[in-house]
Amino acid sequence: MPAHPAAAHHRRYAMTMRPDRTRPEGAAIVDLRDELNCIVERRGELPGADVVAAVETWLERFDFTEPEPPTAPALAAPAALTALGLRYLLAVAARNYATRAARDRAIREELGLSPTLYFLLLNAAIDQADALRLAPVTVNRLRRIREAQRTAREERPAP
Repeated sequence: MPAHPAAAHHRRYAMTMRPDRTRPEGAAIVDLRDELNCIVERRGELPGADVVAAVETWLERFDFTEPEPPTAPALAAPAALTALGLRYLLAVAARNYATRAARDRAIREELGLSPTLYFLLLNAAIDQADALRLAPVTVNRLRRIREAQRTAREERPAP
């Protein structure tokens, strides 16, 4: 199939991307690729060669191979929290951040965790005696915040 005239331009600057199937836009890209493959299998060719060439050029920027299963980070489970891992969690929690985005970026860059996993681990960690020994001020502050949030949640009227 002849390439779209702009194909060379796109290939020169394109990088291979892996669509995230868990996100709506990633699922849409995978669905588009699958639909094009079904049409080719059914008809032996695709109608509208110019449009198809443009779409194919666009799809070349993506890597459709199955991703490797993620390896669990060192802090993947509360039971795996070593004193060093606990210290890192509490160090991030002890800092003040100008925005949530700055805090989330620090969590990703310094700990290699998603913010959701970080907070799950932190919530479990502040109940450990080791955490209280390592950073008593931070742990007590986090416990007070957690209790205040629970109280507020319980006092909220049911929908």
